[in-house]
Amino acid sequence: MRNIYSCYRLIAVLLFFTLPVSAQYYPNYSIPVSVGTKNLPLAWVGGLNNPQFSAADLNNDGIKDLVIFDREGNKFLTFLNNNTPNTVSYTYAPKYELNFPEITDWALLVDFNHDNIADIFAHTTLGIQVFKGYYNSEGELSFSLYYPLLYFFNMQSYVNLLVSSVDIPAIVDVDNDGDLDVLTFDQFGGFVSYFKNLSEEKGYGTDTLTFTRQEYCWGKFFEPANRRAKELQQPCPWRIEEGVRHSGSTLLAFDNDKDGDKEMVLGDLGFDNLVYLLNGGDSINASMTWQDTLFPSYSHSADIPSFPAAFYLDLDNDGLNDIVASPNQEFGSQNIANVWYYKNMGTPDTGIFIYQSDSLLTKDMIEVGEGSAPVLVKLDNDSLYDMVVANRNYYNSYSQLAYFKNTGTKNNPAFKLLTRDYMTLSDLHLRGLYPAFGDLDNDGDNDMILGDENGTLLYYKNIAASGNPASFALISPIYDSIDVGSFSTPQLVDVNKDGLLDLLIGCQLGKLFYFQNTGTLSSPVFSKTPTSSFFGGVDVQQDFSITGFSVPYLTRLNGSPDYTLLVGCEGGNIFRYDNIDNNLGGNFTLTDTTFSGIKTGSFSAISGADINNDGVPEFVIGNYRGGVTAYDTALIHSLGTFVVSVAQPSLQVFPNPSAGKFTVEIINEKPGGNALFQVLNIFGQQVRFRVNNKGANRYELNLNGNAPGIYFCKIRQSTGSFDCKLVLVK
Repeated sequence: MRNIYSCYRLIAVLLFFTLPVSAQYYPNYSIPVSVGTKNLPLAWVGGLNNPQFSAADLNNDGIKDLVIFDREGNKFLTFLNNNTPNTVSYTYAPKYELNFPEITDWALLVDFNHDNIADIFAHTTLGIQVFKGYYNSEGELSFSLYYPLLYFFNMQSYVNLLVSSVDIPAIVDVDNDGDLDVLTFDQFGGFVSYFKNLSEEKGYGTDTLTFTRQEYCWGKFFEPANRRAKELQQPCPWRIEEGVRHSGSTLLAFDNDKDGDKEMVLGDLGFDNLVYLLNGGDSINASMTWQDTLFPSYSHSADIPSFPAAFYLDLDNDGLNDIVASPNQEFGSQNIANVWYYKNMGTPDTGIFIYQSDSLLTKDMIEVGEGSAPVLVKLDNDSLYDMVVANRNYYNSYSQLAYFKNTGTKNNPAFKLLTRDYMTLSDLHLRGLYPAFGDLDNDGDNDMILGDENGTLLYYKNIAASGNPASFALISPIYDSIDVGSFSTPQLVDVNKDGLLDLLIGCQLGKLFYFQNTGTLSSPVFSKTPTSSFFGGVDVQQDFSITGFSVPYLTRLNGSPDYTLLVGCEGGNIFRYDNIDNNLGGNFTLTDTTFSGIKTGSFSAISGADINNDGVPEFVIGNYRGGVTAYDTALIHSLGTFVVSVAQPSLQVFPNPSAGKFTVEIINEKPGGNALFQVLNIFGQQVRFRVNNKGANRYELNLNGNAPGIYFCKIRQSTGSFDCKLVLVK
């Protein structure tokens, strides 16, 4: 399925088939962004909140690359290692992300079967699931589910090996017998359980995972619920202490002094520090005999609010594994200085970890803390669209607006951060600010409406003299008594096309409110009673959630005179609705729940404008990790140079383009018998379709009901494999 990248190679040749109504949007990582004199090489990656770090060879070149799984939004991010000695240098390579499975909460990449290909141990309901790594035909790291749930043998039966969604276990060869074991805290206490892998002992080799609980209190230490220090040399098992419970811990185990046993670095839900435990025992009988409760106290102790997790990998290509640490707690943790890098400046026999940075990688990104919401707007009367990025909040602080001035040209935008606290709005002591801009008083400049966590609106009038940069003054702190409940996200847009700016407002519940402007060009009037409190029947709640956090963007796509409604949501995808014009009192048509395959992370927020003068709007999309990703209709950016691969000449498709029905015929071939027929979208995802075999090598395909755009078919039968391109139009 991931051979879809061979299809990307066709796009340059086939672009003329992509009609305006079916244009796809792709991430654009090439738009320059700077802070001061520094360019941000990872500007549009999308931020990091709760990252988990692993090393893996993504492209089978023998070099360990970087894989980050962010607990916030359950997002994989992939970076190619530039392999510069003694230097942390990576290039963001998002195409490899498509090869990773959907996972929640935690994921660790390790090679359990010693084939030099990274596998994934990850959280699943009731325990751990394992995905086996392999390289696909393009030489890209891919995965297949190998163990849906790990078990251990206990008391004549098999029991699931439980690791909570909050914890991060240690997956490591504890006893040096060649197979990977599991260390994790007991769910009801403060001891670490050691689950020994018996694969080697039973003669299965390393390609099997079969466990027994070897110890209930590995390392003979106890983690109290309310104290930083661990209690060493404790009796085992079943120490009882009033109020003891396991609330959450992260484990990292590695042999730091090369004596054959494993030391441990621990993070705890109740504290902001890391604790290092020295193993004074051996690989069979672990015994923690010394601890550094402010690790590394010999350098700059980690102070990571809250619930830190440590990871062990060679980040700078010097042959020594370093440590990187980050907060493990979603919501309310440190969201700016949240990637602490400790370079290993010791020797191959003794690791010494020296602090380098508290913002590794994130300092090279657009990063505004938690819950980014970008909006494109002209603020300084130079005809260029600038970018304002709101946030839910910074750690232990309030919502702010970051102002990125467009310092480029009309055809080539470039953004420069001027301030993280535009208009010093942090003084409002509010969270969840969301700006909307439009000329409400017909004086030729943009005024501002601010949504907030309270569900109300603040109105700021632009009082700047004509031709000057915007200067806003607060006119009304609760504009027209409008209240949509919680987390109002307004857009100023002429909904009913009467020449006046109306208000379209998203909210925490996931629906949309429409407030019609019944005033004049220079004097708007909005009733506190909405024209519609369930506008278009839009509801973006997902997965049995009672919230949706809708963010509307009503626009015209690809030169169409008709409106399209794009809505960001808590789930992170973008909903698309059509059938809006002349239907404002009815239900709109939901045409896509994942517009253009976009899913950058949870709590998506979308805005758009034509920032490169190509006649179509570009999009900027925020997410809860605090970053921003730009999208346009050009080819996928920064994915490398590809050799064009043309479809088999014995394959014919007609009509093509088509409004829904295609005939796919394989000519000059013997009948193939049973065939596997797949249809994939531009992102390599299998789509719904109906196909009938009308004769030997002739297939009738029906794509009615799918979004217009480019699709690819893959046919696998005994006589060969065939690929084709399908162009679906309205």
